[in-house]
Amino acid sequence: MQIYGPFRVSTTQATGAASPTNRVQNAAQTAAKPRAPQADQLDLSASNRLDQSSAIAGGGEIRIDKVAQIRREIADGSYETTEKLDAALDSLLDQLG
Repeated sequence: MQIYGPFRVSTTQATGAASPTNRVQNAAQTAAKPRAPQADQLDLSASNRLDQSSAIAGGGEIRIDKVAQIRREIADGSYETTEKLDAALDSLLDQLG
């Protein structure tokens, strides 16, 4: 079958059943197959892991009173002050500069 335009179709050629190797059918079959979801994965070697005691300042001691004080200041909104933010910014600029 030949199509010459939207209104003119010639049936002088034999039309047969669509073969399974038809590209359109193969594309439709491929698109219909569900794909297994891919998951992200991260593997770390033992040398990249931190020792728990070295990650805490002061050799592993946690000052419960200091933690409680900081939590109270964060809760009431007085922890972040202009002076602390300026000091942090100055420290960052010193490291970058």
